[in-house]
This record gives sequence, C-alpha cells and structure tokens, in this order.
Amino acid sequence: MSLPLLAELKRRRVFRALIGYGLAAFAVLQISEPVMHGLHWPESVLSYVVVALALGFPIVVGLAWIFDVNAGGIERTRFASPLAAPGRARVALVLAGIGLLAATPGLTWYFLWRGRDRPATDLPRAASVAVLPFVNHSDDKENEYFSDGMTEEIINGLANLEGVRVVARTSAFSFKGKNLNVRKIGEELNVSAVLEGSVRRDGNRLRVFAQLIGVADGYHMWSKTYDRELKNVFAVEDELAAAIVQALTPKLVAERPLVQPTTASTEAHDLYLKGRYLWNQRTEETLRKAKGFFERAVTLDPNFALAHSGLADCYSLFMDYSGARAADVLPKAKAHALKAIELDDVLAEGHASLGAISEHDYDWVTAERELGRAIELRPGYATAHQWYSEVLSAKGRLPEARAEAERARQLDPTSPVVNHILAIAFFNSRDYTRSVEQSMKTLELDPTFQPARAFLILGHLHAGRTAEAMAVLESASTASILQPLRVQVLAARGDRTEAQRLLAEAEGRATVWYPRGALAAAHLALGEKDEAFAWLEKGVEEKDSLLPMTIKSNRTWDPIRSDARFRKLLQRMNLD
Repeated sequence: MSLPLLAELKRRRVFRALIGYGLAAFAVLQISEPVMHGLHWPESVLSYVVVALALGFPIVVGLAWIFDVNAGGIERTRFASPLAAPGRARVALVLAGIGLLAATPGLTWYFLWRGRDRPATDLPRAASVAVLPFVNHSDDKENEYFSDGMTEEIINGLANLEGVRVVARTSAFSFKGKNLNVRKIGEELNVSAVLEGSVRRDGNRLRVFAQLIGVADGYHMWSKTYDRELKNVFAVEDELAAAIVQALTPKLVAERPLVQPTTASTEAHDLYLKGRYLWNQRTEETLRKAKGFFERAVTLDPNFALAHSGLADCYSLFMDYSGARAADVLPKAKAHALKAIELDDVLAEGHASLGAISEHDYDWVTAERELGRAIELRPGYATAHQWYSEVLSAKGRLPEARAEAERARQLDPTSPVVNHILAIAFFNSRDYTRSVEQSMKTLELDPTFQPARAFLILGHLHAGRTAEAMAVLESASTASILQPLRVQVLAARGDRTEAQRLLAEAEGRATVWYPRGALAAAHLALGEKDEAFAWLEKGVEEKDSLLPMTIKSNRTWDPIRSDARFRKLLQRMNLD
C-alpha cells in the first residue's frame, strides 16, 4: 500500500470507523447469543448473524471512504490533492481487502475455534433422548407396572446402541405425572429429543401411541400408533426403538433388533415387569413382593434370564434393606445370578447381579470382574457403575471410586441411591464439605431416604459441626433408626451419660435392626474399644454390607487402626 493512500485512509478516518464497527459488532453478538438461546432458536440463526456482521466490515470501510460525518452533517469526502488520487479500481480493491481482513479474525474464531471451547456437557445433545414414562390409559389402573415396564425396556434397548445417549430410568421417571414443557425437560436432562406416549391394554389387545419431540424447537419429529396383540409386545418395543434412532441419527440404526425378546411367555414377561416395578421402590415390603413376582415368572419360564437376575437382586438387597443375614440370602442370590449368566452370557444385568453379590460376600476380585463386564456390555447401566464405585471404595481406590460414582450420577442424575453413593465417595475421601452438599442434594430428591440423612449427620460431625449434626437428628421423622448416630453426636458434645443410656437402649431394642458398624462406631465414640471390636467382629461374621465401604478410609476407625485386632478384621474381609 502506497504512503499517499495510507495517509488518505487515515485522513478519512477509515481505521477509526473499523474499530468502532468492530466494537459494535462484538456488543451485538454478546446480546444476541443469550437472547437466541433463551428463545430456543437454532444455532444456525447465530451463524447467519455472524456472517451478516462480517459482511458489514467492507461496507463500513466503503462508507467511511466516501462520506465524512461532521457537525454540519454527512457529505462526500474529497481528496486532499486531486493529483494524488489513485484509480477507482485500485481503491475498491484496497477497501474490500481491508474490510475482509478486519472480518477474518472474528469469522475464524466463530467457525473454527469457538466449538473447541464449549464445555463437554453440550456435546452429547447431538444424539440424545429421554424416554418419559408412558401414560397408562388402560381401564385397569393397576396396569401402571406394564406401561412403566415397557418404558424401561425401550430405554434399555436404546442404551445398547453405540452413538445414542439415553437418559437413565430413574432420571426419566422423576418427571412422571408432572405437567412440564418438553423444552424444560430437555434442558434439565441435556437431551436433543424427548419421547412420550401412552399405553392402553384391553385383555390381549395392546395400543401404543408414541411421539418424538425435538427439544430445540418443540416440533414433532415422528409419531405413530401401534395396535398389536399382547404376545407381540417385544416387536412393538423394537419398532419403537428403531423409529426413535432413525429420527435422531439415521446412520446409527443397527441391523439386529434393539429390543431382544427375553421370554416366549407373555405372562412371565408381565410378572417380570411387575417385579421390577416394585424392586425399583427399594423398601423391604416392595422387595418381598417383587421376589414373589420374579419367582412366578421363573416358574412359568425357567429359562427367563432377566427374572433370575431380578431374584438375585432381591435376595442381595435384603441385606441392605431388611438386615437379612448373608448366610440366609447370599447362596440363593448367587444361584440365580449364575443361572442368569448361564442362560445369557451377554446379559449385563446378570453380571452386575453377580458383582453385587460378590461385594456382599467380600469377594472383591469377582465383584470387580463381573461389574467391569456388566459395564462393558452396557456402558449406560448406572446401577453397575454405582455398585462398582462401592467396590472401589472398599478397596481404598478412592479417586476411581469417585469417578465411577460421578459417572453413575451423570447417567442417572435424579436417583437418590446413586447420588448417595457419590456422597459416600466424598466422605471416604474426607471431603466433608462436598459430602454434606451431596447428601443435601440427595434428600432434596427424596426426603425419606434415611441413608442420606445418616451421612449428612456424619459429614457435619466429622467436620466438627456438632450443632448442625444434632439439628439434622432433631428434624428426622424416624429418629430411632439414627440412634447410634445420636450417640456419636452426644459423645462429641461431652454428654457421655445420655450417650451411654441411648446406646444401651439401642442394643436392647429388638424391633429395629442396626448395622453392626454403626453400633461399633457408637462405642468407639465413647472410648470403649473392646465393645467396638465386639460389634465389628459380629459385623464381619454377618457380612455387614455397609462396613466394608468405609472401614479402610473412614476417620471413625483411626483410633484403632494400629490395633492388631483391626488388621485381622481387614484380613477376614479380604481388604488387607
């Protein structure tokens, strides 16, 4: 560029106009992006705005060259020296080049680099779906289990397909019965589409209506009504799953069926759905009812692998929710888990069941192997990640345990059990602030979930906040279950007499079952080491399911870690 032309550009204030326009364009982008996201406009609209603003640079350069803005108004600018005026073609090329050069950095940043700076949480939306619980339109309202079961099997079928992210059952079911906007649900679950529908069952006739809705614009991507006989329920589920995938990502449709028939008996399948419906409620009463349905399903079809896995899960969770002795339930649980794997070696649920049973049986090698296999077969199975986190915590591999717990929470963010396991992972790492925060989040999801309340109390207690720990205890509706924790808090406050009285009362109460580790910790808080070891011995003998998750890292046991008896306990638990 010649010096006279450069001087003329400066005199006409072309560069000043470019800087001013650049600042104005940046301000427009800063305002446009949140407004468009708030209105749920597609990303392409913002791209058009960027291109339009970029085209404005050459226009601004041209206008600044031609016109001069002063106090007297707008007038054409003349050359300082007519003899030095360059040719018009040359001027036009120079001005266009300056404008395009000025626009290039912004265009490069937006189209090449901007996507790299986005958080990873935005990436899965490209092919992601939430399958909301299908509404039961049957005359018999007890058919709720059937519509829920169909929803869960479609979720599982989609989760087996690589390239599609599917929201886990618990998170999807947290919106059941809530009249929320599809866009709101999609934003909360970070998905690109939401499937909703209804099921009407009349004898052996089945009508299923389903519609897939895009979150970005709220438009229907696909909808269909299926009229079938009940014996063809697996075919309906597979058609639904395939249609969803085709609507989301046409190239990802698998050649094999997405929803595999698991039994030839329609009645056995129906009983299995009832069993899982109750098992997911996780109470002693519903577990016993679920066990009955699974047993009837196995009677009708002894080769029904999923029903055997359901029975295994019922027996193993009896230890967690009813205080059942390992010797009474684990052999039965293991037999059904092994039968499920024998019938279907690629069934993730069967391997996860065996992993959970091995965890309860202190067989950590088998537990880690089987849970790893379950995750390999079905990476989106949140429960397998949750159980694997428990195993890693028991083995003292705390960073890995936190990672698995966090993965489970990402897959199933509204599950109280999954969120609770993440709180325990923080607690074992002695990060009591985050443990307390996570326990509070869990209680927001389910205020009746007592394990979360117990670890909320422990988190406050270990952080030295005895007043806050006592406040949580006082607000509990079922204080008797938390009595050993009250003993620990009273002991920390120096009220030894009342603590001893409550502990003796808890040990003499036959109507409430307390984890042996909780009673041992209460004695240890009072400085009674021999009594603490006596309860720890009982816990190991009975295979207390909570004790191994915390014994290697919980600060409660620090006063006795150097005791030879403690190391023997770890050896008996295969944790030394």
